[in-house]
Amino acid sequence: MATLTAKLTLSSSNISSDSLNDTVSTTTPSVGLSRVAITTSDNQELVDEGTSGVFYFYFKNLDPTNFVILQTTASVQYARVGPGEFTFFAINDGAGLEARADTNTCAVEYAYWKKA
Repeated sequence: MATLTAKLTLSSSNISSDSLNDTVSTTTPSVGLSRVAITTSDNQELVDEGTSGVFYFYFKNLDPTNFVILQTTASVQYARVGPGEFTFFAINDGAGLEARADTNTCAVEYAYWKKA
């Protein structure tokens, strides 16, 4: 079993300043940081729906101009990740995860860890 520490810092000089911290326990399987090209022609599977368990999922769109849609393998959208944006969320057991670029092929990076 491993421990994954997620930290998000939100700060502004005129709105608010918050630090959100959480520590979660993880186990195998996991996929370390990977970089792939996501195309517009087809949904590309990143997490197989047949893999059981809840997963913590990190995703970053490295493209400077185009967005990427993240969705379950049943086409239920999780997120629309804009140019240079990232997201971190939990994937439900058996939901799987696919990605599709909207306009042009996008370089992305992702990783995931199974919740212990």
